[in-house]
Amino acid sequence: MNRWNTADTTLLCAALFFLAAVGFKIVFPGSIIAEGFLFVTEAALVGGIADWFAVTALFKKPLGFPFHTAILPRRRKDFVKASVVMVQQEFFSRRTIFKKLGDFKLLPRIVDYFAKDSTRKILLKELFNIVKKFVASQNKEMRSKQIANELRRIIRDIPAQGLINDFGAQFKRGDKDREIFISIVKAMRRTAAKPETCDKLQAILEDYANQKTKNMGGFSILMAGLAQMLDLVNFEEAARIMQVQLLKLLDELAADTQIHRRTLNECRLKISELSDTPEFKDLVERIQIDAATALPLEEAIELALIHIEKQITTADVEEILEKVRSSKKLPNKSLGVLLVNVFNEEYEKFLRLISEDTSARSAFEKFIDELTARAALHAQPLVGVVAKSALDKLTEEQLNNLVYDKAEQDFIWIRLNGSIVGSVVGLAIFILIKAAGLSV
Repeated sequence: MNRWNTADTTLLCAALFFLAAVGFKIVFPGSIIAEGFLFVTEAALVGGIADWFAVTALFKKPLGFPFHTAILPRRRKDFVKASVVMVQQEFFSRRTIFKKLGDFKLLPRIVDYFAKDSTRKILLKELFNIVKKFVASQNKEMRSKQIANELRRIIRDIPAQGLINDFGAQFKRGDKDREIFISIVKAMRRTAAKPETCDKLQAILEDYANQKTKNMGGFSILMAGLAQMLDLVNFEEAARIMQVQLLKLLDELAADTQIHRRTLNECRLKISELSDTPEFKDLVERIQIDAATALPLEEAIELALIHIEKQITTADVEEILEKVRSSKKLPNKSLGVLLVNVFNEEYEKFLRLISEDTSARSAFEKFIDELTARAALHAQPLVGVVAKSALDKLTEEQLNNLVYDKAEQDFIWIRLNGSIVGSVVGLAIFILIKAAGLSV
């Protein structure tokens, strides 16, 4: 407002022309041209001063004139209130908000934003950092005790009969019991095929023969000794024959033979009979109690938690994502790598869902529209609060300049029009006066 402008120049020119007209009138008192020139310049000067006064009176007191001047500073509260109402009800009305939101398609922008690799890295990194912080914040000693106590409770509370039935059903499912039976038979065959087995069989036969001869008479002992001397009784050969027969029997038990099926069915029957006895049920219950009490669950669980934390904290999200993107082999199969890979796969599913699935895309778009509309409506009163706060902080000079700068050219033209219209009206009045034969 304090800058020199075109209206000020025009007013100064009107004043100079008026002074020149006064001088011209003094020099040529009888000249009608001098008289008309003075009349016109006087009207232009009066019109310019009047409009300068009117414009200036909006913002401050022109020449200290106190009556109905400085309108904007004096009516500051009303101006601020009217501005807030205008912002809320005109610029940010419900109709305007919904119209703008309807024209603004937000979902394609969101999809494009989420599809960027930089966005993927940022979001997955933040998500993984949340997991890291959660794992690091856990008291491992306390958590291990809680988990161990819960596991012990679960082990003790499992019904013994149900555990026996589930265990038996699990072994019968898919011929698991047959596989176990064959594995046991093969393990027995490997043991039976060893040379030590033959030696043990020989030792058993010799011990058995010695026990028998002790219970016989003297003649029987003599005959047994004579048979050994003549090699009629060869314990080593007998042991080898027994080993060979044992291996043949085990081979038949391992193959799909009649003896294999009969033996397996007999084992199944005996196990089934055993599982129905109260003694076996009591044994299982004691095993449950002993296992729940004796197992060092706290130490094992705490070590597992420490190992899990180490695997998670050492995982590099950016490196893993780069490996996945370039289809390279993952650095390792630690829990951290697996978690990042799972997060990345779920992120891919989310992108495909909102990009390709019509129903999901429509539901997501509806959710975004409702969310933005609600946020905009909730922000509507806040706009007024912000506008009021900003206007209240302005000084009188800043508020004047704010309003004046928005319509500076219009204010300048108002003042220009005052001088122009004044001179034109002055000329018209002078012509009418002279036409009527009156003197000025």
